[in-house]
Amino acid sequence: MTNNDANGRRNRDQAWPGAVHWDLGLSGQHGGEILWRCEALRAGKLYNSSLFGSREEAEQFAAKMRESEPDQMFNVEAIKASAVWN
Repeated sequence: MTNNDANGRRNRDQAWPGAVHWDLGLSGQHGGEILWRCEALRAGKLYNSSLFGSREEAEQFAAKMRESEPDQMFNVEAIKASAVWN
């Protein structure tokens, strides 16, 4: 990205190496084409949606949540990463 300073000179926006930290959660470490989405439904309406890098992670999360939130239904499904990040 470029911008102009007060004297009309063109400057480039830059960041120091290592100054930017991208935290994408557990799914950020997964580089494949498939992600796993765990959706929590309550009374037929979407309550929460979480992304995971593997099916095992999503299933473990759903199992723990079923214990603590018995009134919610949990659905685990595979989705393409391109549907989430362009």
